[in-house]
Amino acid sequence: MVYAWFLLILSSLQIFYFFKMKAFIQNTILISCLISCLAACNKTDTNTTDTDPVPLIGGLTSAYKDTVSVVVNGLSIKYSKTSACFPSNEIFAFDVTANNLPTAAIYQWNFGDGHVLKGKNVRNIYETAGTYTVTVTVLNSNNQLLARSTISVEAKGQQVTPHAAFSSQIYDVNFVNNMAFTSSSSVQRGTLTNYTWNWGDGNTTSTSNAVTLYNFTATGQSTVYPVQLIVTANSGCKDTATIPVTVAPVYNISGDFSAVSSNVCDNETFVFTPTATGVPAGAVYRWDFADATGLVTGNPVIKRFTYQNDYDVKMTILLNGKTIYQTHKWVKAYGQNIKPKALFLKNVVISDATTVTWAFYSQSNIPHGYFIGYKWDINNGARIDDNFNTYIEHKFNKAATNTTQNISFIVTGNSGCTDTARTTIVIPAL
Repeated sequence: MVYAWFLLILSSLQIFYFFKMKAFIQNTILISCLISCLAACNKTDTNTTDTDPVPLIGGLTSAYKDTVSVVVNGLSIKYSKTSACFPSNEIFAFDVTANNLPTAAIYQWNFGDGHVLKGKNVRNIYETAGTYTVTVTVLNSNNQLLARSTISVEAKGQQVTPHAAFSSQIYDVNFVNNMAFTSSSSVQRGTLTNYTWNWGDGNTTSTSNAVTLYNFTATGQSTVYPVQLIVTANSGCKDTATIPVTVAPVYNISGDFSAVSSNVCDNETFVFTPTATGVPAGAVYRWDFADATGLVTGNPVIKRFTYQNDYDVKMTILLNGKTIYQTHKWVKAYGQNIKPKALFLKNVVISDATTVTWAFYSQSNIPHGYFIGYKWDINNGARIDDNFNTYIEHKFNKAATNTTQNISFIVTGNSGCTDTARTTIVIPAL
């Protein structure tokens, strides 16, 4: 009888201990969940590059911005994008979360441009501007539909940054202060919508015309105006070009000067030599290279332009401190640091049982200048694309084992200088 009571008391203690331990474990789990919830609630996701699945090759892209969050059909979708303006390329980052879905759920994305991917965090680039319908479908491990949501995104596309360039000349030879400015700006995709001129004398002009006339105030001596042109494309991207423009009188000495350049790619150097005739003895030659570096005297003179541009170089001849003649000519300078830097990104856009399609898109830049050529070399010449494409896709066939492909990207600047970026990708086995 005593033994039976002893067993009963022991069983009661075990049950009591079991429920106490269960309560302790439940409370511990509850506290952990609360801490995790508070941490998640206080977290601000401002940079999706932490989970960036796209490896960078040779450089950096711009930060993601303009994050948009929407909840559709129980799915919380967040997307943001990088700048479409040079030197970046517009890249969209998408993220989807949902409650009460199994951890093994499959997330399928259709970006509305023919690209499809799987994953909770994905990226896509749109080649052309437009509004695209993005659909995310959630399936369970048996491919049964759990949820589906659709959103619209506005893409500006690729190659939408303009290149600003302009030239100036005297509009009427009898009035050297009347100048004509002609924009030669361009944009590869899109249209130029505005030309804003800052004349350097306190006045500005905003116009949609590529040719603009402007009358500077007439003075008795040469005056240099740092004329600036800002061009805007319909994408909103801008570019700026600045040329100091000299307004000066003309004197009756004939001839001008020669400008001979050398070492264009490495350290471009000009030699300016006067060729004017009828110049009296003792005259001094003064040079304005129209790059805001100041005046130089000499015959001949050596000059290195820092920035790439067409410079309206002016030679002034003085005698006893008085200007007796002035002439000018446009000199095309490539400047310093003009060798381009080849950079590109890669990512998988489509993968199926037998093939995988990779996308490659340029992030190249030039410190001074602009690009005139892109050449993609897939697997040592198996495919050559030199059609000036900043973005290409290539489909690779899968084999019985993993294979590698060599990718080269050659860029050419308007100076003729080139640079090459290389990488190797792995094609998974069947």
